[in-house]
Amino acid sequence: MGDSVIGGTHKFSFVPGFFEDYAQIANALPDGKISTQPALGILSRDYDSLGADLQFNKGAPQWVRFEKYIQYLNHQHIDDGISYKLMYVIRHGRGIHNVKMDELKISEETGQIELVDGIPLNWKNHWSHKDGDDKVTWADAQLVDEGITEAKNLSKLWLDEDQRDVLPLPGTIYTSPLARCLDTTKLVYAPVMNMHGKPLRPVIKENLRERITDHTCDRRSSRSWIKQNYPSYIIEEGFSELDTSWKADKSESLEQHVKRIQQLLDDIFAHDTSPIISLTTHSYTITALLAVIGYPKFMVNEGTIVALFVKADKAEKAEKVATESSAS
Repeated sequence: MGDSVIGGTHKFSFVPGFFEDYAQIANALPDGKISTQPALGILSRDYDSLGADLQFNKGAPQWVRFEKYIQYLNHQHIDDGISYKLMYVIRHGRGIHNVKMDELKISEETGQIELVDGIPLNWKNHWSHKDGDDKVTWADAQLVDEGITEAKNLSKLWLDEDQRDVLPLPGTIYTSPLARCLDTTKLVYAPVMNMHGKPLRPVIKENLRERITDHTCDRRSSRSWIKQNYPSYIIEEGFSELDTSWKADKSESLEQHVKRIQQLLDDIFAHDTSPIISLTTHSYTITALLAVIGYPKFMVNEGTIVALFVKADKAEKAEKVATESSAS
């Protein structure tokens, strides 16, 4: 089991052996980035050998048995400060900022860097601090057509998987407040929830946003704009009208980002009893999430979903057990 080393109210770790090793898959790819795996990479296994009383589920599909096993684990540990969640983690579809950055990389690789007023055109010193140009806006970057298609394909994948197996729905759908995630969440889950006759009520979490750099693509829109454009979404308490976290002259460090994701998971595990949740977020945020749960680092392509099985120990309980063990 991979253990986190970050302080907080919980100690998080990923539980191996239930899904394909995403890091191993990524390491074998030329660009080190994985895409959505068939059936999200769930492994076929005998849950009875793990001690769970799942005899009545023999012959049932893997997702059904796995969901029952999570419920079993949480019931077994209800009094000892340990809980388990399956987390569907989605990287948003391709955004205009991704397109711009790829254009920059190509121009740098070919040596054909455009000059504007005698200054080399690149992300840092020309357009990353602007809201847009005369063609597009990249502040709080929106999805491009390719990103919309990627999100719709994830929804189709989910619906297709539901025909083969019963892919369990998340009890809570969380999303970053940035527009590319708000849209991805709607495009992925609206058809899925509609098929199950359930409303789509995602919860917007400030801490689920991308690592906060001084680039305008990382500056979120106002609370009023979000409420107007995504009226069915639930905005968490304390969410400010304007983006007070983004600074034009300051960027968040990796350490600060990891701490923020620790706080996010502490909050979710303390207040959400859903054994299955979904997080729509960003590339660097996924990297920080992996650090919090002690999972080996891997990168994901745009419009990708991965499944992570996570264990949480309440910190005071874990410390007490460790102290008692060392004393004996």
